[in-house]
Amino acid sequence: MLQHTGMKKRHPHKTNILLVNITRLGDMLQATPTIAGMKMENPDCKVTVLVEKQFDKVCHSIPNIDEVMSIDLGMTVRSLAREGEGILDAYENLSDSVDELRSRDFDYVLNMSSSAYTALLLRLVNVPRRGGWSSDDEGHRIIESRWAQLFATSVFHQNRQFNSLNLVDVFRCSADVEKHPNKLLINVEQEDRDYVHRLLGEAQFTNKGPLVMLQAGASQSKRQWSPVNFIRLVKILTEQHGCRVVLTGTSKELPIIEPIKAGANTNNVFVAAGKTNIPQLTAMLEMSDILVTGDTGPMHISVAVGTPVVSMFLASAFGFETGPYSEGNLVLQPIIGCGPCNPNKLCSRPDCHDTISPELIAELTMMRLKEDFTSLPADFPGSKDVHIYRSTFDQHGFCDLVPLMNHNDWYQKYREAYRKLWLEDLGGFPQERAKSGGLGGLQVVDSALEGIDQIAALAEQGARSIDELKRYISDTTVPPALLGATTEKLGELDRKIEEIGFYYPYLGPLSRMFLFAKENISGTDAGDLASQMGRNYSDLSGRAAALSEFYSTL
Repeated sequence: MLQHTGMKKRHPHKTNILLVNITRLGDMLQATPTIAGMKMENPDCKVTVLVEKQFDKVCHSIPNIDEVMSIDLGMTVRSLAREGEGILDAYENLSDSVDELRSRDFDYVLNMSSSAYTALLLRLVNVPRRGGWSSDDEGHRIIESRWAQLFATSVFHQNRQFNSLNLVDVFRCSADVEKHPNKLLINVEQEDRDYVHRLLGEAQFTNKGPLVMLQAGASQSKRQWSPVNFIRLVKILTEQHGCRVVLTGTSKELPIIEPIKAGANTNNVFVAAGKTNIPQLTAMLEMSDILVTGDTGPMHISVAVGTPVVSMFLASAFGFETGPYSEGNLVLQPIIGCGPCNPNKLCSRPDCHDTISPELIAELTMMRLKEDFTSLPADFPGSKDVHIYRSTFDQHGFCDLVPLMNHNDWYQKYREAYRKLWLEDLGGFPQERAKSGGLGGLQVVDSALEGIDQIAALAEQGARSIDELKRYISDTTVPPALLGATTEKLGELDRKIEEIGFYYPYLGPLSRMFLFAKENISGTDAGDLASQMGRNYSDLSGRAAALSEFYSTL
């Protein structure tokens, strides 16, 4: 029986915490398990959140935050654009922010924003203990924890398919948080519930069935399911299952939503888009029975208030990364060679949308409402080209997606092996290992891990070269050219490690973690720098052996 005595932690005890999350609503919601966990593990701590000015109101709906501070990035950008005196205004604004943050005497900061701006800002504030992104003394951006390095590794485009750790958990662990509520959190005010009751009173529903919310809009057009599909879905839900349907969204999404309402042509559809702010939308989702959506902010709100979701992860969206963080939701991921695609690239042919039919979504919605979704037959209608998962939590409290069908998923075994690797290596959660196989004189059992022996060999060469370099550093009689030649040899080894990660995509996460660790080596003492690099080679060697063993157990 494997024993676990607690997660590996760099900064377990915290008193006065600053959390930086200058991003969107969904990102702020996904930080709530981390914030709650900090309070659970440090009951007397104070949590201050720094956000961009336009998001500060949202933070007042999030529990466990003691204080909200805001920074006006828009004003800074506008000032810089004016040049001349504008540059001085931007400097004064930044200086005031730094002085205000310094005056709070924070003992720990977690920067969940990877921007260079926040990294530099926090270096100026100079909080002694840090997680996430910061800067070194020369202003170069660095990643403070190995879990944050895993985040950067996992979202690196080539590596995404090999990750099964929800980014909520990755950030939570980068803050050394083990305890958490197994869901996102948001407060709902009675006045907002009352408003929603009055709003829905305007609907002319004739059906008496479940109240189903549909979120048709998304942050990118390539993530938006076709209005034609939504029309067909609405008709099935209202005509065959007696559902009452509400179309949610912002006023900017009305050009997408109004055609759905018109095409459905029924009194059992009500358009709430543009009629709710975020707290009111939260209350509406709380009183609904289910939400059908893409990977959106409303999806995160829905799971935060306890309403299940059926979620479609189209185009660049990937369910294992940002899927619904609570128990018992359904996630659909198209089976398509180009997906998930690059979030920063346009798509002229979103064929992934055609893998999900309105009939399939309607069937899954009704199954989830009846809580009859533990498994699906291999010939389940409409599921040929889509993976269907159920969200759950493993024994260590990490969110996971369990396949409900036995599709042949080439990536699944790699994802499971990497999951075991990161949980044991970074988190300290022991995992079952193979009794035979692996590296270190043993043969790799499966040819699907071709190339891993090359990475292990390069890591061992690197470790030997580091030992050589350390001897040269301590011996003042060694010619500088010899030091330079050894350093050059190490650079060539590192290039080969990176090339192997590109050539064998399933080894990309190993090589990328090594490279991010290398980029974050800091200091001025040559011997210490060499020792840090030596640990990186040792980590790479150990991870290669462990990945081979874990893969062999699956």
